[in-house]
Amino acid sequence: MTRHRILAAARAVLDRDGVPGLTVRKVAARAKLSPMAMYRHFADKSALLDALMDDGLTAWDEIASSITARHPIAWLQELTEAFLDFALTKPHRFDAAFFLPAPNARRFPDDFAAGRSPVMAMVILRIDQAKSDGWLGNKPALEVALSLAALAQGLVSMHRGNRFSSEEQFKTIFRTALRHCLESYSVKPLGRK
Repeated sequence: MTRHRILAAARAVLDRDGVPGLTVRKVAARAKLSPMAMYRHFADKSALLDALMDDGLTAWDEIASSITARHPIAWLQELTEAFLDFALTKPHRFDAAFFLPAPNARRFPDDFAAGRSPVMAMVILRIDQAKSDGWLGNKPALEVALSLAALAQGLVSMHRGNRFSSEEQFKTIFRTALRHCLESYSVKPLGRK
């Protein structure tokens, strides 16, 4: 129970103050605990960062797992839309999943090639299926997946840095860029599936 209270407090501090303002003292105060009491549940700030990252990734895994499109290209298109929605509607959980400097963060390419990311494993499965069905060329699925992920995260990072004139402009550019990236690997017109 106390661990959940600490994690909820850490989410609240992250929501209010962002990553730079996330301190053990602020989280402990928000959880109504002493910093020393908090250390019984999280050995140090690194352990807290790992827990926040896992919490964000769990939220992302649940979102990706709820996509029901059967066609692999439609699934990938829905996933990119879900990624955009996650970034915009749950920005701090998104940031915890993808931008938090957590010590146990998954590393490219080894962790992803080894299947340590449930969502990336789903993406690779859909890419391989699209390749088998003749929709995508024969580039390695991990390479295609990394291109899509890097582009999506990069654009979100630019949005976080106020590099677009509006949220609408960001959403339009995000959707267009991800569509063009996926099309660059295709062997026939993709359209919307």
